[in-house]
Amino acid sequence: MNNENPDAPDAELPQAEVRASGRRRISSVWIVPIVAAILAGGLAWRTLSERGPTITISLENADGLEAGKTIVRYRSVPIGTVQEIALSDDIQSVLVTIRMDASSRKRLNKDAKFWVVRPRMGARGVSGLSTVVSGYYIGADLGDEGGVFQRHFIGLEDPPLQSSGGPGLAIELVADQLGGLSKDAPIYHREVVVGTIQHYALSEDGRSVVIHAVIESPYAKHVYENSQFWNASGIDVTGSLTKGVDINVESLRSLVAGGVAFATNEKPGKPAQPGARFTLSPHEDSFDLSTRSKPSKRFVVESAGLDSIASNDPVLYRGEQVGEVVSHSLHNDARTVGILIQIYEPYNRLVRTNSIFWNASGISADMGLTGLHLQTESLEGMLAGGLSFATPDKPGPQAKPGSVFALKEKEKKAWKNWSPSIWLGAEDQAPATSRATNSDNPGPDDKAELYHHKGDAAGDSDSHHWFRKLFHKGS
Repeated sequence: MNNENPDAPDAELPQAEVRASGRRRISSVWIVPIVAAILAGGLAWRTLSERGPTITISLENADGLEAGKTIVRYRSVPIGTVQEIALSDDIQSVLVTIRMDASSRKRLNKDAKFWVVRPRMGARGVSGLSTVVSGYYIGADLGDEGGVFQRHFIGLEDPPLQSSGGPGLAIELVADQLGGLSKDAPIYHREVVVGTIQHYALSEDGRSVVIHAVIESPYAKHVYENSQFWNASGIDVTGSLTKGVDINVESLRSLVAGGVAFATNEKPGKPAQPGARFTLSPHEDSFDLSTRSKPSKRFVVESAGLDSIASNDPVLYRGEQVGEVVSHSLHNDARTVGILIQIYEPYNRLVRTNSIFWNASGISADMGLTGLHLQTESLEGMLAGGLSFATPDKPGPQAKPGSVFALKEKEKKAWKNWSPSIWLGAEDQAPATSRATNSDNPGPDDKAELYHHKGDAAGDSDSHHWFRKLFHKGS
């Protein structure tokens, strides 16, 4: 029997067996820090995602602006805050850094505009008074959604003509010269203020002035494509010894700050669209508004020279005013002058194809065996100028609107002895060849030809004349 002694030095000791565990337990001590880190990360991500973009605006100066206090407003709602104000690298302007709301990101494109809102004084009063209490702020007009995101903008010196949040019709007026007009000057329609002048600048070629204006929303519907504008600044004085002196001023406001007025033809065209451009005439009588209380027909009188004839001069028949001179213009060949006249209803029936027109201005003198004979059509014609006409005892067909007559230098005695019987109480039944085919007044769409009458009954009804362009397109 072999007895083993456990206390013997040569005895073998048992070996410990180490087994790997399938899970490693984390101490509960780490749970709280891990949850806190996850929540902090989520809050940080949310803050960054809701944080709006940073933009810069270049301004001429930083008057009234403060970093951390000045806000940006769109439709009176804050959408950003000024973060920093610094000089540009060339120290010629000021760079304002602004933190915008995230909601504005999609509208920060090339169409976005910014300007400083401050108290402004103009012809229509004082604006921006609220900034005296609340401080200056930066106004914004954001663009439409979409487009390329833009980070840098050039600030406007003045508010834009028409913001997306403001009503009105933006138009342009083109004039040869400014004529006393100023920024914020009023625009009138029937002596009611309906808009303002926003700003003005020379055209690119420097030959005219482009005036930017806005017609307020309630009145924009009264502006049509054929509306006509004129300068209503200052005082317009017209008159003569026979008619007296007429002093016209649109209002005291336009006398001080200048102003513009407009009117529309009795047959308005299409409504004007934003950005429409109009010619600004220097005076109201620079064009014909076609708003005369008396219906009329128009004719053309050719003359070798204008002499003393002017717009608004009377047209006389037997000394009675039956019409007036509308305008005059040098012919394209520069050899004669065309005088556009209108004859009131029912006197336009007096104008026949064989009627003769002469200059009734001033005094004419004839020397003969019986002595010196002085004659004048009337005191009005002697002082104010004008035209006169007569029709033979056997009148020709009624002249069509747009007919052209030769102007005689002086009257012949035989013309005054003519005494045709022309009934003014009813429309004459003139031959079809002498009646207007479309309207009482020739216009751009009329198809009737122009008829020339040189004082003979036959007339030259088929001859072409440059004045056709005033009444017909494509000629």
